[in-house]
Amino acid sequence: MMRGARAGVIGLLLAMALQTAPAAACDPALEATVAAQPELSDERDALARSCSRAGRAAEALAHYEVLLRVDRDNPDWLLGQSQALLALGRAREALPSLERGRAVAPAYEDIWRANVTALEAAGEPERAMALATEAGRAFPAATWPHERQAALERARLLERGSRLSLGASYENLSSGRPSWKAVTAQLERPLAGTRRLLAGLNLEERFDTQDEQLSVGIVDRIGRNWSWGVGADATHDPEILPDWSVVAELGRMLPGSRSIGLRARHAEYETVDVDSLAVTVEQYAERFRIAYTLTGTKPTGIDWGFGHGLRVAHDYEYGSHVTLAFAYGEEAETVAPGVVQVTDVRAAVLHGVHWQSPAWGLAWEVGWHEQGDLYDRIRFRLGLEHRF
Repeated sequence: MMRGARAGVIGLLLAMALQTAPAAACDPALEATVAAQPELSDERDALARSCSRAGRAAEALAHYEVLLRVDRDNPDWLLGQSQALLALGRAREALPSLERGRAVAPAYEDIWRANVTALEAAGEPERAMALATEAGRAFPAATWPHERQAALERARLLERGSRLSLGASYENLSSGRPSWKAVTAQLERPLAGTRRLLAGLNLEERFDTQDEQLSVGIVDRIGRNWSWGVGADATHDPEILPDWSVVAELGRMLPGSRSIGLRARHAEYETVDVDSLAVTVEQYAERFRIAYTLTGTKPTGIDWGFGHGLRVAHDYEYGSHVTLAFAYGEEAETVAPGVVQVTDVRAAVLHGVHWQSPAWGLAWEVGWHEQGDLYDRIRFRLGLEHRF
């Protein structure tokens, strides 16, 4: 941890130094020579490389384009032009030059490496993976193709992989009531673009009766700042869960590393309907998040009741997190088979997901829940997470 802290301080000092240091320049002597004799290719080549080293990617690109008009098949110039385009964030424009460079100089390893980088930066991870695999065969002594394959696979799992979640929970109730048990399974699969499909199965046992619930939903993003989701669930011949429910969510990123989310749900039970609205404001700070949620709940024929939630989360590698949550206020809950009642609640929950690798993780939860004067619940849950 001390070494990581020192590295972070050194990185911060270096970034500050780079921000305050004067910008480097291309070699002035070479600039003067090329200005006087623009036909000198060797000197222009050296000038282009000096501009690249100085971080002057646009000037380097201009020189490489002049050189390539002299010799369009020079692999060094094709590579230099592509590296300048990559530095300028124009990865897709670099691809034709890199592919031409590999064609005219198939043993030029640096061109292969830049080509993999450009494909990844251009948003074509499948092609990048295929080329890295081919590079591993072309350069068997090199380690970078295998390292890039591993990095690309890790990114695929984290950003575009499917996710299967399996879990089981046990809740011990006070007042001599029978314990609650549940088994859940949820599958999340990517669709076109950023859209994802959610499907789940929940087997819930409470008060010596069991319900089976199926759910389905879709979530997506709109640009960089907006997200939305819709979902529904249904239960056949329910005793404790709703006959069916629908939910809609909308999220918006805000300035200052904040976000706001809105959630609306309508649930129909055998004897009562329950509507709920919730708003969540969340603040992000490094690897921590703190959020407050206000929830309004209205069963049929009863006034609105309000509940409050506060959670603090610490995020770490591969999407892992540890979250501490507190809640109090009013809540509509099934307190006996076929009986939905609004009670005062208080709760404290510690839960998280620890990913051992990008592919495998363990979910866990322990919590205390007070359901008015009826009973207290102590809840334990374990789950297995798998990305593929």
